[in-house]
Amino acid sequence: MGGLHSSKRRRVDEPACRWSAEEIGILADAVRSAPSVHNTRPWSLAVRERTAELREGEIETLAYHDPEGRDRRMSCGAALTNLVLAVRSLGWTADVDIGIAGKSLAIAKVTGSRRADPTAAEIRRYEAIGDRTSYRRAFGPEAVPGQLRETVSSAATSVSVLGRWISGGDEALAVARLLAYAAGAFHGNADYKRELSAWTTVPGESKGEGELGLSWADLVSAGLGAVGLATSRTRVPDESVLTARIERESLLVVSSRGDEPLDHIRAGESVEQAWLEATGAGLAASIMTQPLHLGEVRDALAVRLGLSTVPQALMRFGYPAAATPGNRRGQP
Repeated sequence: MGGLHSSKRRRVDEPACRWSAEEIGILADAVRSAPSVHNTRPWSLAVRERTAELREGEIETLAYHDPEGRDRRMSCGAALTNLVLAVRSLGWTADVDIGIAGKSLAIAKVTGSRRADPTAAEIRRYEAIGDRTSYRRAFGPEAVPGQLRETVSSAATSVSVLGRWISGGDEALAVARLLAYAAGAFHGNADYKRELSAWTTVPGESKGEGELGLSWADLVSAGLGAVGLATSRTRVPDESVLTARIERESLLVVSSRGDEPLDHIRAGESVEQAWLEATGAGLAASIMTQPLHLGEVRDALAVRLGLSTVPQALMRFGYPAAATPGNRRGQP
């Protein structure tokens, strides 16, 4: 096979010890396409010979949306996943070295040290990078098949991260109560809403390609997606309605063994692996982290679900409302 980009391999007379300009472009495009908190892309990418270095950057203007830098580090973890997949797509190993520098900022180095064909899963996930989007609207009525749910949760699970589905009415009710509480707390916080407004385009104005921040059109006012990112127009449903929505959707809890900066990065890696796996199978998805910035919600969720791990993100999965079995990507 020789890698996804075998037709673009360097010429024989090109230096074998460094990435070509074309390969660097492939790596940069993959990193740029990673999901990030408020689409801030809090990282920088530098390439030296055959090592790509991803550095976490600080965002001082997210004091209310990401006070501890959890989402920032998870964003870098997602970008690292895309970078590794891009290196593998070029037919190289991806040797990863992650370090934590001053102020808990992460530095990840990915080196292609030798030729190695990507696996089928790596190919599938790499090809989904350009199709991955955040879908906050209501899903279609069809449930996600159990086998696909298992595939997605497996993609989110690693040695240090657990992907676990919300299951049953009792768990759905417990999650609904916590999400409603968090939404109410943020909805009543004027500083939070002011900061969100600063990162959101005004109604009727579209966000340009490559522009940082959120699009107003993407922020829904009702449903489970709205509760996950409360805005001034969010309508928080009562517990019974929210519980029914959670039972109807596929809601995945992504949790880490610890709660240090490296754990946040690992959680971000797992989130992106699951997201890309789902995208390749024709599912839509969105992530909810805002409720878990409240320590009481994060702790209570772990207790209600009997987790010995630390919840870092909630992910919604389902089929797009307009999708039919015959036109879903990844379906026969």
